[in-house]
Amino acid sequence: MSQKARITVYRTRFCPFCVAAEQMLENLGLAFEQVYLDDHQDRRGFVDELMPGHRTVPLVLVDGQGIGGFNELRAMEARGELEGLRRPASDT
Repeated sequence: MSQKARITVYRTRFCPFCVAAEQMLENLGLAFEQVYLDDHQDRRGFVDELMPGHRTVPLVLVDGQGIGGFNELRAMEARGELEGLRRPASDT
């Protein structure tokens, strides 16, 4: 893969699973963008629009594709599937 993946985490401020997902990404050296949904009550269905059937946060997207939340991210990490998403330090 010549271009590294873009990771986006849709989250709320006080969600412990959001914090855990972001800590995992940071520990793996993966760059990501945070999108806070706290102040957008009108966007409660937004997460479900991005990934139908997923109604909770965090919602992690890789290159615009929803992979799920913390549990799915942790499972991908356990299978070694996140290794290829690393960006060189100069890209962060």
